[in-house]
Amino acid sequence: MQTAHTVRAESRPLLLRRHNLNLLPILRELLRTRSVGRTAEIVGLSQSAVSAALARLRETYDDDLLVMVGRRLELTEKGAQLIEPTERACLEVEALLRPPQFDPSAETRRFTIATADYVAFLLAPPLARLIAEQAPGASVHFIDVPTDLGPQLARGTVDVVAIPRDTAQTLAHRTSSAPLFNDDMVVIASRRRRTFQGPLTREVYESSRHARFRMSPKVSTTHQDISLRHTGVSQRDLVLVQQFLSLPAIIESSQCLSLIQRRLAIRFQRTHEIDIFPPPFEIEPLTITAYWGRSAEWDPAHAWFRGLMIQAGASLEPYAGELPTTRAVAD
Repeated sequence: MQTAHTVRAESRPLLLRRHNLNLLPILRELLRTRSVGRTAEIVGLSQSAVSAALARLRETYDDDLLVMVGRRLELTEKGAQLIEPTERACLEVEALLRPPQFDPSAETRRFTIATADYVAFLLAPPLARLIAEQAPGASVHFIDVPTDLGPQLARGTVDVVAIPRDTAQTLAHRTSSAPLFNDDMVVIASRRRRTFQGPLTREVYESSRHARFRMSPKVSTTHQDISLRHTGVSQRDLVLVQQFLSLPAIIESSQCLSLIQRRLAIRFQRTHEIDIFPPPFEIEPLTITAYWGRSAEWDPAHAWFRGLMIQAGASLEPYAGELPTTRAVAD
């Protein structure tokens, strides 16, 4: 007599034989691109062949997978649920067929990192050097953090996101991660235009106007925001910008203050007339952490690239424990 286990075991090869596994890479690209035309270009088929494949996939899953919304295709709920398992399945199949040794010198892939300009400013130089040395055919593209970050990590359109660990709660349970580097927060003020002398007090901080980084209206949570909420410090913003690198110039030419990363402040003190002060309240250091979709764990090229990012972060010039001495305001 056959047991339920025997029936299930015998049904597995039958299930695989009943479906055309050549549809798997087509499904992968349809979910990634949400475009029949773009998928056809990537997999090397005609648009009519991809449309026919989509029809068979819809029959297999008993779901439309992609539906027309206005003038573009959007994923159904089922389609969105298939992104990560499809990507994982394709990567595992590719790992079975790929030669066992990964050779960086033959790699031609362009890797995409979503992060703030501050992180790119620090990581890009050592990372570019490492890539050029080990994989001259590969490249890296730094982009702003998109609002739909989770789906883009799952689809593979973003390889890695590098953000402060305390801002990534929604990603933590869906991704793998590794710390890249640490930094402290400091306050910068114009050397010639600041309105106070001596140490920076909380009273001065709260009564001053500020320039602050804000990624976008839809991405409002930053390490600074979280820290200020925890300490109960109020802040009156005069300027909000999407680039950390513009803050030193704004501060130099105004009476504003800005709470920024120490590594950035020290570098820009060499070129801008700004002074650096310790915050007049307790604020946690930040840890810039790399996050990636779990389906990428099986990709040797991705693992190699993550290793380069970690190496680049570890190579950053350490800063002294004490803040640079502030200069007196000129008469």
